[in-house]
Amino acid sequence: MNRVCSSCFSDPDLRTWVRAHDGPRGCDACRRSDSPTVEFHKVVNHIEQCIGRYYGRAIEQLGYCSAEGGYLGEHWDSWDMLDRVGLTLPRDDTGSLYSAIASTMRDEPWCDFDVGALDLDHALWSSWEFFCQTVKHKRRFFFHASGRDDQDSFTPASLLSNIAQSSEALGLVVELPAGLGLWRARPDIPKGRRVQALDFGPPPVQFAIQSNRMNPVGIPMLYLASSPTTALKETRTGQAKVGLWRTVRPVRILDLRHLPPVPGIFSDAARVPALTLSFLHDFANDIMKPVARNNLVHIDYLPSQVITEFMRDYAFAAGALNGVAYGSTVHPRGWNVALFLGPVELGLATREWGITPPPFFVFEKSTWAKAD
Repeated sequence: MNRVCSSCFSDPDLRTWVRAHDGPRGCDACRRSDSPTVEFHKVVNHIEQCIGRYYGRAIEQLGYCSAEGGYLGEHWDSWDMLDRVGLTLPRDDTGSLYSAIASTMRDEPWCDFDVGALDLDHALWSSWEFFCQTVKHKRRFFFHASGRDDQDSFTPASLLSNIAQSSEALGLVVELPAGLGLWRARPDIPKGRRVQALDFGPPPVQFAIQSNRMNPVGIPMLYLASSPTTALKETRTGQAKVGLWRTVRPVRILDLRHLPPVPGIFSDAARVPALTLSFLHDFANDIMKPVARNNLVHIDYLPSQVITEFMRDYAFAAGALNGVAYGSTVHPRGWNVALFLGPVELGLATREWGITPPPFFVFEKSTWAKAD
């Protein structure tokens, strides 16, 4: 077999890689001439190199005992490995291309990347689970020294730093632009009552008596939504007075709404960033999952509250955060932002001393709204 075409592969990264070589039409595998090709040995080498970024070789890591039947530990031959990484060949009805690729690969079994350690994404997730158990049931305030860093785990302090650094490296620290309208619903305001901007600001400290996703009792934050409907659904009500806030200058946030997709094994992404992003997807899903309003709500929200507190004070290269944006769990088309801005930053008060900075938001209007 001399050449194989891009259409012989389902994986989008493999297809892109073959198309980039733009070889002449005429595939020896599918016998068609509708797609660019590449030399067969080159695509096999590329597949092996991609797998080698995530897996190791048994000959380099596992013991061998002929009496025990070979390598001591979990390992896979080339056929099994191609299945393990999800190689699918839509035009390979007879299996001849799959067999040719597996037969051309090195005749040495594969094993885990490091048989003595967890993969990075699993180590991060294990550390996250330990962190959640720690702040819920062991140490709520002075947890930083809990555990120790090793190849399979991170201390809570190291885990939080890793999340912050990775988030910034992935471009998740962004700015909401000036002119953006965001909404807050107040179902406790009677219809017809006159309202003002203060009615739609963060609650006064003495009324911050409810534990929320990003803030504990006693530490008020302003939660705004992307639309009136989202704001209403977040308050679990069908109608309410809603107020519109509009940004007058950029607002810096940690954006957990749409994480980049996790790169596939046949992409050109480096291993560590790809595994870290895989963990961040699981992490974001975990802190954003719905929490029942029961007697345990203050405990279940603790991990996301601690993360928020850490991110609020973290020294990002772009500057301190003004809030965290996240997808709505009750309105999939909407999203929310928890803002760290107080009355001064919202233009609701002036500083007792010094110069009052220009506000980030201006309150525009209020109206009565009903859910769609």
